[in-house]
Amino acid sequence: MAPLPKDRIEQSPPFAVTGLDFAGPIHVKNSREKFYILLCTCAVTRALHLELVTSFTTEAFRRFISRRGLCTVIYSDNAKTFKRAEI
Repeated sequence: MAPLPKDRIEQSPPFAVTGLDFAGPIHVKNSREKFYILLCTCAVTRALHLELVTSFTTEAFRRFISRRGLCTVIYSDNAKTFKRAEI
């Protein structure tokens, strides 16, 4: 087994090193709206923070930051939703 990356083993506050991704769309009965889930994963503790959203705006990420604090490192899959977003 390969050694873990440095970000995963160094002591840091929860969600200081975070991975972001969107899941969905999720279809809900009795609703014509599509829902998505913003998945925020702590690289050290593997804790999850989930935000249910209806669009790919920065509002869900802002709520995450206001609840969990600023991140020092953010990993994403480089999707269009994370590019050129003004926070």
